[in-house]
Amino acid sequence: MKKRLITCGIISIFLLVLITGFSLATADDLWALSATNDTEGYSQEIVITENSGEALTNYQVPISLNSSNFNFSQAKIDGSDLRFSSHGKTLNYWIETWDPETEEALIWVKISSLPANEDTVLLMEYGDPAAEAMSNGEKTFEFFDDFEEDKLQGRVWYSKSAGGGFVEVKNGVCKVTVPVPHAYDSSLIYTKKSFDINSMFVVKRMKVTTGKDERGPLLRQGFIDQVDSRKNEIMHQTEFTNESRVRWETIYRKEKFNSFDKTDVQVPEGQWYTSGIAWYEENDTRHVAWFKNGIRDVKMDYSSNDYITNFPMHVYLYAESYSDASKNTGYMAIDYAFIRKFVESEPGVSFASDQIKTEISTEDPIETEISTKDNASGPDYVSESENNSSEFINTSSGSGNTPEVLVTEKTSEGSVKVQESQSGDTTKARGTLFPEYQVNVSGIKLSSPYRVEFPDLMTNLTASGIDTIFLSMNGPDVWQYERFVKMAHEEGISVHAVLLEELNCTSEMAPSISRSSLNAILDYNEKSLAPFDGVNIYVKPSPVSGSKDSCMDYKPLFELARNRAGENVSISASLPSGYTASEIEKITPLVDFFIIRAYNHGAKDLNSTSSIVDSIAPEMGEMRGANSKGIIEVSVKEGFEDQLSIQDLFASFEEYYKEDSTFEGVSISNYDEYKALPVKVEPKEKKLSMPGFGVLSILFAGLGVLALLRVKRK
Repeated sequence: MKKRLITCGIISIFLLVLITGFSLATADDLWALSATNDTEGYSQEIVITENSGEALTNYQVPISLNSSNFNFSQAKIDGSDLRFSSHGKTLNYWIETWDPETEEALIWVKISSLPANEDTVLLMEYGDPAAEAMSNGEKTFEFFDDFEEDKLQGRVWYSKSAGGGFVEVKNGVCKVTVPVPHAYDSSLIYTKKSFDINSMFVVKRMKVTTGKDERGPLLRQGFIDQVDSRKNEIMHQTEFTNESRVRWETIYRKEKFNSFDKTDVQVPEGQWYTSGIAWYEENDTRHVAWFKNGIRDVKMDYSSNDYITNFPMHVYLYAESYSDASKNTGYMAIDYAFIRKFVESEPGVSFASDQIKTEISTEDPIETEISTKDNASGPDYVSESENNSSEFINTSSGSGNTPEVLVTEKTSEGSVKVQESQSGDTTKARGTLFPEYQVNVSGIKLSSPYRVEFPDLMTNLTASGIDTIFLSMNGPDVWQYERFVKMAHEEGISVHAVLLEELNCTSEMAPSISRSSLNAILDYNEKSLAPFDGVNIYVKPSPVSGSKDSCMDYKPLFELARNRAGENVSISASLPSGYTASEIEKITPLVDFFIIRAYNHGAKDLNSTSSIVDSIAPEMGEMRGANSKGIIEVSVKEGFEDQLSIQDLFASFEEYYKEDSTFEGVSISNYDEYKALPVKVEPKEKKLSMPGFGVLSILFAGLGVLALLRVKRK
C-alpha cells in the first residue's frame, strides 16, 4: 500500500507540473500586460472650453496651478512628473514657472484640436517618482528659444549691429547691447522664420542701464516683414527710466501710425518681467494688444486695417542709443522668447477639484495609450465622478490675462456629459496603434502627387503623424504642382521641392542643368500663390573613391539658393550616409538643415536604431560641431515588415536624440513603398510552451524512475 501511495504521489506531482506549464503558456499574453511595477499616482480632469467660435488647432493653452486646484506636495519638487493627455494622446507642454513654496505654477499645454464652442477634456497625471522631465518649449510653441547655448542660434536668428552694438549669449541670457555713447549705435536680432497673424510674441526681458544718462537704451520688440525695407511693421517701444514711456509704431505698406506714450511698464530697472505683443484679426478687423506678466494693458489696445498689416512677419528685438549721443548705454537682457497662437476670446480652463488616485504603470507605451483612452470613457472611470458632486475651478484666461480663479459648481451629471461630448469627436487624430513621437519635422518623399487621391493621402499622412512632404520634381514644368501645394498648405502640410535626384553629377553639363532647375523653382516661388516652403537639393557622392570622374561642386548651387530664396524659404541638403566631412563643413553655413539618407550605405538592413545611429554618427557629429540640424531618412527597402515598425523606429530616434539639439526630425524615402506595407504584421500563432518545461519534465520523469527502482529493490 505504501509503495502505491509513493508511486501515485510522484505521478500526481508530474501531472501537476504538466498542467501548470500549459496554463502558464496560454496565459503569456495576459501576463505580459499585467506584469508591471505599479506605484500610486494622481490624476485630475481639466476641461478646456473653446470660446472664440472658431475651431483651433495646435493651440497653446496656459494652465495655472495654485493651492486651490492642485496639491504640490503630491508632485515632484520641480514638476518633472507632470503629464498631459487627451483622448489617450500625450500632449506637449512647457513649464514657464514652478514654485512649490508659494504653490504657484504656469504651464503651457499644446492641444491639437479644440472644436468651436465645445469642451475638451484633458487628463493631468503626476506623482510618479521615476518620471523624467518632459517640459519642452520647442515642441510646445510655434517658436521658442531659451538661449541655453553658448552663442546665438544661427539656424533660427539673424543678428545685425551698427556702431558699437553687439549681441552676446551667456549663462542662459541673450544681451542685445549698445555699449558706447555714439549716435545711432544699435543691435538687433530677428527670426529667420516668419509668422502669420493671430500670433503673440512673448519675451521675458529686463533693461539694464550702464551709462550716466538715466534714459538708458531705447528698446523695441515687434513684428517686421523685412529689416531693410520695413514695408510692414508692428513695433512696441519702451524708453526712459523704469521704461516709463511705452508706445506703438505700426506700418502697413509704408503707411505709418505713431501713438503717444500710452502706458508705463512700472518695472524697476534690473527686474525681470514678460512682455507680450498680440497681433490678431477678429471680425475682419486687425488689432494689436500688449501684455505685461500675462495681464493685458487695455491702454495699449489699438485697431486699424489701414495701419496694421496681415502679411506674415518675422519677430525682432532691438536696442539703440539716442540720436543726441547721450551716455545712455546698456542692453536688453532676454531670458526666453516664444511665439504662440492667439485669439481674442481665449479658451477657458476648469479644474475638477477631486483628485483621483491612479496607478503609474511601466507598461508598453502603445498598450498604456489604449488603456488610458478606454478608461477615460468606460463605466469605471465615470463612476469615480458619480460618487461625488464635482466642484470645478474655472481658470478661464479670457482675453489673454493670467487666469483668474472663479469657483462654480457642476453636478456629477455635468461631468458625465463632458465625457460623452468627447466621445463624438470626429476630428482627425493619429490612431493609437502607432507610438507617439514629437519632432520638428516628420516627412515623407512623394512623386507624381496627382496619381494619388488627395483625401486618401491626407488621411494616411495624418494617421502616421507626418506633417511635411518632400516633393520630387519630375520634368521641367514646375507649375504643374501649384494646385497640389495649395491644397497641402490648406491641410497644414509643408511642401519642399526636391531637386536633382536624377542628375548625373559627373557630367560636364551638370552645373548648368542644376542651376537651370534651381532657378525654375525660385522663379515659381516668386510668382506663385502657393510657393514651396523649402528647396531640398539632392547631393550625390563621386561614383568611385579617388576617381577622376568626380561630382560637380555643389557649393555654388547652395549659394545661389541662399541668395535668391528669401527668408521664408528653407534650404536643405539631402546627403548620402558616409558623405565627406569636409564637404559638409563647406555647405553648412548655406543650409537650414540636412537630410541624411540612412540607406544604400553598403551595410544591409539599416532598420534598427543601433545600426542607423552607428552608420550616420560621422555626419551627425559634423552637423553638431557646426550648430546645424539633421533629419534622418529611412528606406522601406531596408527590411521593414510594416508601417508600425517604422513608427517604432522614429519614436526610438526621439528617445535616443532627446538631448541632442542637432536632431531635427525623421523622414521616409518613398510614399508608394510605405503605403504598400501592411500597417502591422500579425504575429504568428504561439505554440503552447513554457520556458524550461522540457527540462522539468525530464527531471521529474527521472525521479519517478529512480523511485520505482527503489521500491522494486525493497
